[in-house]
Parts: sequence; C-alpha cells; structure tokens
Amino acid sequence: MSVFNITYSRRIDRPDYQNMNPFEFKLNDYTYSKGNTNLRPQYTNSFGVTHTYKYKLNTSLTYSHVSDMFARILEPEGSVQYQTPRNLATQDVVSMNVTYPFSYKWYSFFTSLTGNYTYYKADFGGNRKINQDVVNGQIYIQNTFKLHKDLTAELTGLYITPFIWEGTFRGKAMGFVSAGLQKNVLKGKGTIKASVDDIFKTMRFRGINDYAGAYSRIDAAWESRMFKINFNYRFGSNQVKAARQRKTGLESEGKRAQNSGGNPGQ
Repeated sequence: MSVFNITYSRRIDRPDYQNMNPFEFKLNDYTYSKGNTNLRPQYTNSFGVTHTYKYKLNTSLTYSHVSDMFARILEPEGSVQYQTPRNLATQDVVSMNVTYPFSYKWYSFFTSLTGNYTYYKADFGGNRKINQDVVNGQIYIQNTFKLHKDLTAELTGLYITPFIWEGTFRGKAMGFVSAGLQKNVLKGKGTIKASVDDIFKTMRFRGINDYAGAYSRIDAAWESRMFKINFNYRFGSNQVKAARQRKTGLESEGKRAQNSGGNPGQ
C-alpha cells in the first residue's frame, strides 16, 4: 500500500534576544562575539512530497527557501575579528530523506538516510560576498537487542559528511557511536537505563572559514562523551490519557530569551 502526502508551509523565525545583544564577549585573544540590533526575522517557505510504502518505508523530497537567514559571520576589524549575527540574502535547500524500521524476534533497527544540496548567497558590499554550495548527507542507525524479557541493549551511530555551517564555515565530517542497557523493574512500572554517549569522542566541529580576507581554522569540542544512569517510574493507571499540551505566546518568547551561544557545533 502506498500513501502520498504533499505539504507546504511558511514560517517566520524571530531572532533570539542574545543575538541582538550589542555587548562584546571575548572568545580568544583575536576573536570577539557581539549581537546585532538590526537583525531582522527570517522567513522560510517549504514544499515537500512524502511517500509511505506499507506503513514502514518513508521517502520524502523537500525544497526550502529561506530569506534573511540568520548566520553568525566572522568579519575582520583591524587586528581582531568579530563573530556577529547577520541576515544572509538567501538559503536554498533541496533534501531527500529515507527512513525504514525493521523488527525480527529479538532484534530491531531504525535507519535514516538524508541527502542535501544547500546553496548560500549574500552580498554585504566590497569583498564581503558569499556564494557557495555543498552536497552533503548523513546516516543514522539505531539497533536494539532484546537480551531477556526485561533487558534490552541499544547501539546507535550517526555519521555526517562534510558540510557548510552558518554560510561561511566549511566543516569536516563528524559523527558518534553510543551504547546503552535498559532493564524493566518494579513489575514493569519502572526502568533503569545506563548509557555511554559518543564512546570514541568523535563528535566535534572542525572547519575553516575563508571570508572577507580573513582565514580561520576552528577545532571545537564539547562534553559529548558522557556516562548516564536514568531511572523512570510510571505512577497511577496506564489507561489514563496524557494531558493535552497547549502552546502559548509565552513559550515562543521564552525560546527567544534563551542564550543562543556563539560557538560552532553547539
């Protein structure tokens, strides 16, 4: 059985307040970060076609056009450079995604394959021009093994090919491998899970930026390798329906107020 779905959306994204903060923050001896009080909202128009085969194999093709896209641009000023949010003229993205779940007895897996073509364009005058594109992809695989009726193991992995970040940074390939064990306890009402994220510590951003006469190399790492133990317990009856979630304008304003940060890869 095949099902087709056609979608169209138009979205407006307003800048975070931190990205509009004009105060300067020192990143290193040669690089500073500051906001842009003239930052405008970005608008996204998306069109997509999705095909579902036998309720399992999903294939989608999407085209998105973003005007005034947010991007943190490194621009030289004297002997230092400033990382400042700017509005790029346009971003165009053509994306294809394929997902498929599989399950047989004690083993199941979910995989997602994505391919993208992205084109960035901007002209801020002089030698401050952006006109570049990239073809990249990523693969995500989640494997689940049922070792016992109450014990399961999980192995997941993600790989991203070289890409462009923020319109000017050309990033190298990155990815991770994570694993975990989960056991049901307390007559199925509770679960204990132990896991290790990014076992080989390969999830890091490495890239170069060659823009407006300034050349930069960035190697950024964060706390990606973590050992976690989680315990969950479900109270009450399992037959009670979950409360309906409602979104308000306060939620949107709260997201804008969050610190957007300024380091690549975060």
